[in-house]
Amino acid sequence: MNRWWTLGTWALSADLRRRTDYLQFLLFTAVATYLVYSIAPAPSPSVWLALLWVVVLFSSMQAAFRAFHEPEGLWTYLNQLASPAELFWVKTAQIAVHTLLTALAALLLFGLFFGLPESAKSGVAALKIGASLGLGALAFAATMSFTSALASRAGANPALMATLSLPLLMPTVLVARRASSLAAANQEWSELAIPLFGELAMLGLPLALGSVLMPYLWKQ
Repeated sequence: MNRWWTLGTWALSADLRRRTDYLQFLLFTAVATYLVYSIAPAPSPSVWLALLWVVVLFSSMQAAFRAFHEPEGLWTYLNQLASPAELFWVKTAQIAVHTLLTALAALLLFGLFFGLPESAKSGVAALKIGASLGLGALAFAATMSFTSALASRAGANPALMATLSLPLLMPTVLVARRASSLAAANQEWSELAIPLFGELAMLGLPLALGSVLMPYLWKQ
């Protein structure tokens, strides 16, 4: 418990020192939303969702790369505080917070500029969209955290991270797209259950792989 407390306070202090990163993510989201609005002020629901996921995906990629781009000396020090698996979980939590905040900001800005799809203007429909977006954002964060952790042991090459992410991101994107499409159409929760469960599975898979592989890859 003391190790988790130490890691948590370290992660919080690191985020406070780099709080400009949050502003950069929010600025990126706002600029991207405005550019999309200037080109297509009235997109169809499918285009609306696709653009929203693009913003969330790129913000998750940026957060993951920055989280694992640390000096080698700091990694050596952190490995003395906790196991590689614990470090992986803490870093994943950091990335998840960044991604969820960006996803929330993107949803609010899209709602402000474009409005919600016609079939999703009720409170229940908005809740369904929020649930699918939140789980999808967490799945993106976990996937990008896992691939960024792998790339960090090979020189922190962003091209390598993008290459490693592709096989895991494709099913995640498809499942998240399906869940959000059903949510935007205000389908029943019973129809949403399988896609939402799929998002949970895509969230759990990289976490399980990271917990197993990180102790060997980050062994000092």
